Amino acid sequence: MDATTDNRIWTVPIPAPHPMKTVNRNEHWSAGARRRRDWRETAYARFVLAGLPKGLTRIRVDVELRFTTNRRRDAPNYYGDVIKPCIDALSPEKRVKVRGGNGYRVERGWGVIPDDTAQFLDLAAPKIGPVVPKGLHPHGLVVLTITDLSEPDLLQLASKEASRG
Repeated sequence: MDATTDNRIWTVPIPAPHPMKTVNRNEHWSAGARRRRDWRETAYARFVLAGLPKGLTRIRVDVELRFTTNRRRDAPNYYGDVIKPCIDALSPEKRVKVRGGNGYRVERGWGVIPDDTAQFLDLAAPKIGPVVPKGLHPHGLVVLTITDLSEPDLLQLASKEASRG
C-alpha cells in the first residue's frame, strides 16, 4: 500500500520472451502474431506468480521498458507488439474463433479488471528505464506498476453482484 493514498500497488517484472520490436518493422503478420501471443502468455504467467487480485474495478498501469543497451528509443513505438499484449493479459481469459477454421483458441487473461477499456484502465505513457544486464535478461525487461484505483464501495458492490451469479 502507498502510505499517502492508501492505494494498493504491485510491481510486476516481465522478462522479454523475444527481442522487443517496434511498430516500425516489416515482417509477415504471422510472425508478429506469434510474438504477441508469447508476450501475453509470459505476462499472464507473471501475474499468476505475483498473486495479483482479480475483479478490481479500476487500475492504473505504469509501463517501464528496460533494454540491454543504451540507445535512443521512442517508447510509444513498442505499444502494439510489447505493451498491448501485457495489458491484454490483465483482462479475463477469452475464447477466440480461429481464422479459417472451425475451432477456438484461448487467449489467457488473469481477470484483474473486467476489460482493458478506459472505463477500467488508466494507462500511463510508457517510459524507457535503466539498462538491464544482458546475461540476466537477454531480450530486456518490461516492468508494470499496477495501482488499484477501485473505490471501496464499488468493490463491495461488485463482489455482491458476482456472488449473486
